[in-house]
Amino acid sequence: MIERAVGIGIATVFSTAILAIPALITARYIATRRASPPLRRGALERNLVMFASLVGAAGALAWSDGWAIVNRGVVGWGLSDAATVLVAFVAPVPLAAVPWVAGEILSGPSLRPFASFTAAAAVACASNWVCYAVLWAGRPAERLDVSIVLVQVPVVLTAALLAARTYLAARGDAIHALPPEAVALHRAASDYSSSISENLSLRGGSSGFF
Repeated sequence: MIERAVGIGIATVFSTAILAIPALITARYIATRRASPPLRRGALERNLVMFASLVGAAGALAWSDGWAIVNRGVVGWGLSDAATVLVAFVAPVPLAAVPWVAGEILSGPSLRPFASFTAAAAVACASNWVCYAVLWAGRPAERLDVSIVLVQVPVVLTAALLAARTYLAARGDAIHALPPEAVALHRAASDYSSSISENLSLRGGSSGFF
Protein backbone atom coordinates (compact mmCIF):
# COMPACT_ATOMS: atom_id res chain seq x y z
CA MET A 1 0.00 0.00 0.00
CA ILE A 2 2.80 2.43 0.90
CA GLU A 3 4.70 1.61 -2.29
CA ARG A 4 1.54 2.21 -4.31
CA ALA A 5 0.90 5.58 -2.65
CA VAL A 6 4.49 6.65 -3.27
CA GLY A 7 4.24 5.55 -6.89
CA ILE A 8 1.03 7.54 -7.36
CA GLY A 9 2.63 10.63 -5.84
CA ILE A 10 5.69 10.34 -8.07
CA ALA A 11 3.48 9.86 -11.13
CA THR A 12 1.49 12.98 -10.28
CA VAL A 13 4.61 15.10 -9.88
CA PHE A 14 6.12 13.60 -13.02
CA SER A 15 3.04 14.36 -15.12
CA THR A 16 3.04 17.94 -13.87
CA ALA A 17 6.72 18.44 -14.64
CA ILE A 18 6.76 16.67 -18.00
CA LEU A 19 3.29 17.20 -19.46
CA ALA A 20 1.98 20.45 -17.97
CA ILE A 21 4.83 22.84 -17.15
CA PRO A 22 6.51 22.83 -20.60
CA ALA A 23 3.15 23.59 -22.23
CA LEU A 24 2.48 26.42 -19.78
CA ILE A 25 5.90 27.98 -20.33
CA THR A 26 5.60 27.75 -24.11
CA ALA A 27 2.10 29.24 -24.15
CA ARG A 28 3.16 32.06 -21.86
CA TYR A 29 6.18 32.81 -24.04
CA ILE A 30 4.06 32.98 -27.19
CA ALA A 31 1.22 34.96 -25.60
CA THR A 32 3.44 37.65 -24.10
CA ARG A 33 5.52 38.26 -27.22
CA ARG A 34 2.79 38.87 -29.76
CA ALA A 35 1.58 42.32 -30.69
CA SER A 36 -2.05 41.19 -30.39
CA PRO A 37 -3.92 37.90 -29.86
CA PRO A 38 -5.99 36.34 -32.65
CA LEU A 39 -9.30 36.64 -30.76
CA ARG A 40 -11.01 38.98 -28.37
CA ARG A 41 -12.52 37.51 -25.25
CA GLY A 42 -16.14 36.66 -25.82
CA ALA A 43 -18.49 33.78 -26.51
CA LEU A 44 -16.44 32.38 -29.39
CA GLU A 45 -13.20 32.35 -27.42
CA ARG A 46 -14.85 30.78 -24.36
CA ASN A 47 -16.48 28.09 -26.49
CA LEU A 48 -13.14 27.28 -28.11
CA VAL A 49 -11.54 26.97 -24.67
CA MET A 50 -14.29 24.59 -23.58
CA PHE A 51 -13.90 22.60 -26.80
CA ALA A 52 -10.14 22.37 -26.23
CA SER A 53 -10.80 20.94 -22.77
CA LEU A 54 -12.99 18.22 -24.32
CA VAL A 55 -10.27 17.36 -26.82
CA GLY A 56 -7.79 17.23 -23.94
CA ALA A 57 -10.10 14.89 -22.02
CA ALA A 58 -10.33 12.53 -24.98
CA GLY A 59 -6.54 12.55 -25.35
CA ALA A 60 -5.99 11.95 -21.63
CA LEU A 61 -8.36 8.98 -21.61
CA ALA A 62 -6.82 7.48 -24.76
CA TRP A 63 -3.30 7.92 -23.35
CA SER A 64 -4.16 6.46 -19.94
CA ASP A 65 -5.93 3.37 -21.23
CA GLY A 66 -3.50 2.92 -24.11
CA TRP A 67 -0.50 3.07 -21.78
CA ALA A 68 -2.10 0.53 -19.45
CA ILE A 69 -2.82 -1.84 -22.34
CA VAL A 70 0.58 -1.51 -24.00
CA ASN A 71 2.43 -2.01 -20.72
CA ARG A 72 0.02 -4.66 -19.44
CA GLY A 73 -0.68 -2.60 -16.35
CA VAL A 74 2.01 -2.12 -13.73
CA VAL A 75 3.83 -4.81 -11.79
CA GLY A 76 1.36 -6.14 -9.26
CA TRP A 77 -1.58 -4.21 -10.76
CA GLY A 78 -4.23 -5.25 -13.23
CA LEU A 79 -5.07 -3.34 -16.39
CA SER A 80 -8.07 -1.67 -14.77
CA ASP A 81 -5.96 -0.60 -11.77
CA ALA A 82 -3.31 1.02 -13.93
CA ALA A 83 -5.83 2.74 -16.21
CA THR A 84 -7.95 4.17 -13.40
CA VAL A 85 -4.91 5.36 -11.43
CA LEU A 86 -3.55 7.13 -14.51
CA VAL A 87 -6.90 8.80 -15.13
CA ALA A 88 -7.33 9.82 -11.50
CA PHE A 89 -3.82 10.91 -10.53
CA VAL A 90 -1.74 11.57 -13.64
CA ALA A 91 -4.30 13.20 -15.92
CA PRO A 92 -5.78 16.03 -13.77
CA VAL A 93 -2.96 18.61 -13.91
CA PRO A 94 -2.38 18.22 -17.67
CA LEU A 95 -6.17 18.44 -18.09
CA ALA A 96 -6.10 21.80 -16.30
CA ALA A 97 -3.25 22.97 -18.51
CA VAL A 98 -5.26 22.44 -21.72
CA PRO A 99 -7.86 25.22 -21.26
CA TRP A 100 -5.21 27.51 -19.76
CA VAL A 101 -2.97 27.12 -22.81
CA ALA A 102 -5.92 27.51 -25.18
CA GLY A 103 -7.17 30.66 -23.49
CA GLU A 104 -3.80 32.36 -23.20
CA ILE A 105 -2.92 31.55 -26.83
CA LEU A 106 -6.29 32.56 -28.26
CA SER A 107 -6.96 35.79 -26.38
CA GLY A 108 -3.67 36.82 -24.81
CA PRO A 109 -2.17 36.72 -21.32
CA SER A 110 -4.55 37.04 -18.40
CA LEU A 111 -4.42 39.31 -15.42
CA ARG A 112 -4.22 36.32 -13.06
CA PRO A 113 -2.41 33.53 -14.95
CA PHE A 114 -0.90 31.70 -11.98
CA ALA A 115 -4.02 31.85 -9.82
CA SER A 116 -6.27 30.68 -12.65
CA PHE A 117 -4.11 27.67 -13.45
CA THR A 118 -3.64 26.74 -9.80
CA ALA A 119 -7.39 26.90 -9.20
CA ALA A 120 -8.14 24.86 -12.33
CA ALA A 121 -5.59 22.21 -11.38
CA ALA A 122 -6.94 22.01 -7.83
CA VAL A 123 -10.51 21.54 -9.08
CA ALA A 124 -9.49 18.87 -11.63
CA CYS A 125 -7.47 16.98 -9.01
CA ALA A 126 -10.24 17.11 -6.43
CA SER A 127 -12.84 15.94 -8.95
CA ASN A 128 -10.79 12.97 -10.14
CA TRP A 129 -9.62 11.99 -6.66
CA VAL A 130 -13.16 11.96 -5.29
CA CYS A 131 -14.36 9.90 -8.26
CA TYR A 132 -11.51 7.44 -7.77
CA ALA A 133 -12.30 7.07 -4.06
CA VAL A 134 -16.00 6.46 -4.78
CA LEU A 135 -15.76 4.31 -7.90
CA TRP A 136 -12.49 2.39 -7.87
CA ALA A 137 -10.60 2.47 -4.57
CA GLY A 138 -10.35 -0.97 -2.98
CA ARG A 139 -11.87 -2.83 -5.90
CA PRO A 140 -10.19 -6.02 -7.09
CA ALA A 141 -8.21 -5.95 -10.32
CA GLU A 142 -10.28 -6.46 -13.44
CA ARG A 143 -9.90 -6.53 -17.17
CA LEU A 144 -10.02 -3.15 -18.87
CA ASP A 145 -13.30 -3.65 -20.65
CA VAL A 146 -15.98 -1.39 -22.08
CA SER A 147 -17.85 -1.06 -18.78
CA ILE A 148 -14.83 0.52 -17.09
CA VAL A 149 -14.16 2.85 -20.02
CA LEU A 150 -17.80 3.98 -19.96
CA VAL A 151 -17.33 4.99 -16.32
CA GLN A 152 -14.02 6.70 -17.06
CA VAL A 153 -15.53 8.91 -19.78
CA PRO A 154 -17.81 11.05 -17.56
CA VAL A 155 -15.11 11.20 -14.88
CA VAL A 156 -12.55 12.69 -17.27
CA LEU A 157 -15.07 14.95 -18.99
CA THR A 158 -16.28 16.31 -15.65
CA ALA A 159 -12.75 17.13 -14.52
CA ALA A 160 -11.88 18.75 -17.85
CA LEU A 161 -15.01 20.91 -18.00
CA LEU A 162 -14.72 21.95 -14.35
CA ALA A 163 -11.09 22.91 -14.89
CA ALA A 164 -12.02 24.97 -17.95
CA ARG A 165 -14.87 26.71 -16.14
CA THR A 166 -12.61 27.47 -13.19
CA TYR A 167 -9.90 28.91 -15.43
CA LEU A 168 -12.38 31.12 -17.27
CA ALA A 169 -13.83 32.38 -13.99
CA ALA A 170 -10.49 33.03 -12.28
CA ARG A 171 -8.28 34.40 -15.07
CA GLY A 172 -9.53 37.98 -15.06
CA ASP A 173 -9.36 40.30 -18.05
CA ALA A 174 -6.84 40.09 -20.83
CA ILE A 175 -3.89 42.33 -20.04
CA HIS A 176 -3.80 43.92 -23.49
CA ALA A 177 -7.41 45.09 -23.03
CA LEU A 178 -6.67 46.97 -19.78
CA PRO A 179 -5.12 50.40 -19.34
CA PRO A 180 -1.50 50.29 -18.10
CA GLU A 181 -2.54 51.93 -14.82
CA ALA A 182 -4.91 49.08 -13.98
CA VAL A 183 -2.25 46.45 -14.70
CA ALA A 184 0.33 48.30 -12.61
CA LEU A 185 -2.15 48.67 -9.73
CA HIS A 186 -2.98 44.96 -9.80
CA ARG A 187 0.69 43.99 -9.79
CA ALA A 188 1.43 46.37 -6.93
CA ALA A 189 -1.43 44.91 -4.91
CA SER A 190 -0.18 41.36 -5.62
CA ASP A 191 3.36 42.29 -4.55
CA TYR A 192 2.06 43.90 -1.38
CA SER A 193 -0.05 40.85 -0.55
CA SER A 194 2.95 38.59 -1.10
CA SER A 195 5.18 40.70 1.14
CA ILE A 196 2.55 40.67 3.90
CA SER A 197 2.31 36.88 3.69
CA GLU A 198 6.09 36.53 3.87
CA ASN A 199 6.28 38.81 6.90
CA LEU A 200 3.57 36.88 8.69
CA SER A 201 5.28 33.57 7.98
CA LEU A 202 8.59 34.93 9.24
CA ARG A 203 6.96 36.19 12.41
CA GLY A 204 5.27 32.85 12.92
CA GLY A 205 8.57 31.05 12.50
CA SER A 206 10.34 33.43 14.90
CA SER A 207 7.72 33.01 17.59
CA GLY A 208 8.42 29.31 17.62
CA PHE A 209 12.05 29.88 18.59
CA PHE A 210 11.73 32.75 21.07
